[in-house]
Amino acid sequence: MNQPSTSTLALQQAFAEFAASTEQLARQDEELRQAVELLRQDLAQTHSRLHEEMHRRARSEAQLGSMFASAPFGLIALAAGRVTGFNQAAAALFPDLAENTHWVLPIEWRRRGSSDEYLTERGNEARLIRVNLVKDPISGTECMRIDDITDMHRERESLERQERLASMGRLSAELAHQLRTPLCTATLYASQLREADIGAAERCAMADRLIGQLGQLDSLITRMLSFVKTRARAQEIGPIEPLVRSQIEVIIPLMALRGMKLALDLQAPDCVIAVDRLQIGSAVMALLENALQHAPQGSTISVACRSAGHRVEICVSDEGPGIAPEIASRLFEPFATGRPNGTGLGLAMARAAAQAHRGELSFTPIEPCGVRFTLALPALLQV
Repeated sequence: MNQPSTSTLALQQAFAEFAASTEQLARQDEELRQAVELLRQDLAQTHSRLHEEMHRRARSEAQLGSMFASAPFGLIALAAGRVTGFNQAAAALFPDLAENTHWVLPIEWRRRGSSDEYLTERGNEARLIRVNLVKDPISGTECMRIDDITDMHRERESLERQERLASMGRLSAELAHQLRTPLCTATLYASQLREADIGAAERCAMADRLIGQLGQLDSLITRMLSFVKTRARAQEIGPIEPLVRSQIEVIIPLMALRGMKLALDLQAPDCVIAVDRLQIGSAVMALLENALQHAPQGSTISVACRSAGHRVEICVSDEGPGIAPEIASRLFEPFATGRPNGTGLGLAMARAAAQAHRGELSFTPIEPCGVRFTLALPALLQV
């Protein structure tokens, strides 16, 4: 049998290599086809997700645009201080508002109480406007929200009046109890004055005691009426420290009679407030009188005034026995007192005055003895 020639063997080997290469190329082609198919599927899924995301964003933008346009409060979009858009409510508030114009608050708007509320007039009617500005720290764009809160403010005042009137019903029994003792005593003195056999000196002493009891009744009724009528009236703008000093000047002589010392720390010389100065002055005096009544002779009463952000705080501290646990929870309620002859109206009036000015009155025990009362009020600005 003849052996294959060298050329035949080479040809067979070449053919085998060609077949192997063809098979390898076929496998690579299949792998490439599968990879392309997977990539196509991934691209289709990515495209579908992007398409859905675009539709979702479009719907969200449409909804936001609809909400922006139909919001019951004014909305103004700003960029670098220029108007880029606004809704119908803003257009109603500012008829001359236009896009691509520089935004400024109307000059006739008067700031009230805090930096975000303004008083203005519309159709011969005073209106209260609140302005809030939100800024995007990344893009630098701003959105200004403008609310007419006049009706809300009136409703709040009406609710406060209703609550105060309702509280009068609850306080009637306590007030009657407070009035009964001095009234009965005054009646007794008055009946004794009718006796014909008493001497002139004794008659004068009884008359003095009668006048004292009537004065106590008058003071109680006056303070009760002040509590009922407590609300923010005409406000004056001015620095806080002179108001505090004026009340301290009244109390210092009474402190001197008891050998008491005053520690004064006023650190808000530039703080300006808008308040009913008579009402807030009475609140500060109530805190000073409370300290005077509870602190022992020869002790120190501390008065501090400091700025705290958008508020100013007036602190009155004493070295007395502190607040009894049984009255701590109702300390600011009328007739809540730890003194036998106290009316418990001073702190109630002070808190009502603070609330009428959107402030608050609180107390903090001091170790080892004493208490600190803090009257916090909104500050207008630092001049």
